[in-house]
Amino acid sequence: MGVTAMVVAPAAYALRPTTAHAAICGCSGADCGCDDDCCDGYTDFCCQMTGENLCPPGTLVAGWWKADGSGFCDLGGAPRPRYYLDCNLVCDDGCGCNSSGICPTECTDGDCRCLDGCGSRSVDCTRFRYGQCNQNIECVGEIACRIVTCVPPWEWDPSCTNTSATDNQTAFHDRPCLHDGFTDIAPDAFYTAAVGWMTANGITTGYTNDLFGPREPAARSHFATFLWRYAGRPDAPTESGFVDVPTDAWYAQPVSWMVGHGLTMGIGDNRFGPNMILPRSQAITFLWRLAGAPSASAAHNFSDVSSSDYFDVAVKWAVENGVTKGVSPTLFGPNEPLTRAQAATFIHRFDLLFHDTLSLPGAVQ
Repeated sequence: MGVTAMVVAPAAYALRPTTAHAAICGCSGADCGCDDDCCDGYTDFCCQMTGENLCPPGTLVAGWWKADGSGFCDLGGAPRPRYYLDCNLVCDDGCGCNSSGICPTECTDGDCRCLDGCGSRSVDCTRFRYGQCNQNIECVGEIACRIVTCVPPWEWDPSCTNTSATDNQTAFHDRPCLHDGFTDIAPDAFYTAAVGWMTANGITTGYTNDLFGPREPAARSHFATFLWRYAGRPDAPTESGFVDVPTDAWYAQPVSWMVGHGLTMGIGDNRFGPNMILPRSQAITFLWRLAGAPSASAAHNFSDVSSSDYFDVAVKWAVENGVTKGVSPTLFGPNEPLTRAQAATFIHRFDLLFHDTLSLPGAVQ
């Protein structure tokens, strides 16, 4: 177990593990067979240890790889890779490391073992480092566990580079705990808290159980449904009056609720445009109307919003109350597609502003 997977220079870590670990069948101090998961050289998942798909205390992300073809991260029919990040143990102060950047076993608190018996993978055992993350830290210990995400690692952890490694043998490595939340939400993104709040309050269920789709553009039907659920799923007229909103559509009641309370007038020609991508200007206008269409005293510095625009007052109100910061200090991006991450953030900021003071139209009190 003390054999290093590969001997490589710390500045140019190998990009593929070997089977040195798997060659030792007395895995992790247990009497396991060579074909048992505990002996396959891969590490178990952090969520199985701690309940969270995050690196636990006393570890750091030291590298990553991807697997193609699993389908876990595919969205809208587009194949996308699944990413795996190794959480290596932190070495004690003053410990040196070998040529592969791994410190001696006595320099960590690792407890090499099969996590749940021979049929599970090991933890605190494999002495290997891919090395694309936290490269300023020369020495790390054994891999404690690994996390899984559909977010590119350099966005999940800014210390990671985009130097790619691929191991498709891991494509279907899985644990039930990996499906307890969205795996395409980075832990410290601007939208993380907002998506968590929407999920906890039943405002969103995501595209799938695993994927929220933060980068995906929000359709008008999606945003209408978010607002309706935020209001408490109030009763609404059975028909919206729009020719493109069937009465049995999943978004029919949200649209009818918006029409009944003056939040939308459609896009013309007696249509709502449920499948149209929602521009940022329309999203802010919906929220402004939900707030009661208040006046706004503050100006904004957005060069792409003029006083003649129908959404000018709405944008001023949103800036004044911290609902939006624009896409830059001088641009609001009124015609840019609203992403689902931005939709969650707008509604969450709206709630922070009005949670205790606003009586939502039609809401169940």
